[in-house]
Amino acid sequence: MTDAYSDDQAAQITTLQQQQALFTQALKAAVEGHWTGAGSVEAFLYALDPGMQGALTPDPPVTESEYEQPPKA
Repeated sequence: MTDAYSDDQAAQITTLQQQQALFTQALKAAVEGHWTGAGSVEAFLYALDPGMQGALTPDPPVTESEYEQPPKA
């Protein structure tokens, strides 16, 4: 048994690593509240699947400070 990967397996691993990096960046953007625009959750989702372009309608959450009047508890 050998530890070497075939060219196909190596390409698949590289693709999976790139996808994992994009997912990680998307999660970081979500935690930081970057929902739309460059470096956003939306942008990373489009990078993962360009076919989603125009199919997403992001609805960023509204923070309490963005309300004209804070919601009643």
